Amino acid sequence: MSVRERFFKKVQQKQNFTAPSDGSVEGDIQAFCQRMDELAQQVQQWFEGSGIDVAIATISLQDLSTIGHSLNSGASRYDITTIRLQNGTRSVSIVPGQLYQDGCTGCVTLTVDTPDCEPGRQRFYLSMKPEGGWFIREEQQASTMKSTLTEDVFFQTIENLA
Repeated sequence: MSVRERFFKKVQQKQNFTAPSDGSVEGDIQAFCQRMDELAQQVQQWFEGSGIDVAIATISLQDLSTIGHSLNSGASRYDITTIRLQNGTRSVSIVPGQLYQDGCTGCVTLTVDTPDCEPGRQRFYLSMKPEGGWFIREEQQASTMKSTLTEDVFFQTIENLA
C-alpha cells in the first residue's frame, strides 16, 4: 500500500468514526442523530428507482425528555433527520419524538397513512437497540413487546403503502 493510499484510508476511517455513546445525554443524542441518518440512507437505497418518493428532511427537535439529564439541566435542542415516503395519497412518515421514553432510548414514530383503505392510519414506535439497529413495536403494544427492525419487518410494516 502506498503512502497516498494509507493517507486516504486514514482520512476515510476518521470520517466514518463516531465516538460511541458514553451513556451521557450528549452521547445518546449523537448516537440518535447518527442512527436516524443511517436509517434514512438505508430507506433511500431500498426505494431507489421504485417510483415511490423519498423525502429526507431535518427538524430542530426540542427534547423535553432530557430535562434534568444534561449538564444545563434543561431541555436539549438538536437537529435530526426525518423520513417521508409518498405513493400517491398514501404515505409513511418516520419522525423522531424524543431521546428517552418508557425506558427506551432514541424514540421515533413511524406512521402509515392510507386514507383509501382500512385501517386508514397505523402507528408504530421505533427505539434504538443498544448494539446498533432498531426495535419496532405496534402502537398498542407495551414497550417491552418489541421486535428487531429488519428489512422484511420494515416492508411488512409499510405494506399498505403499496
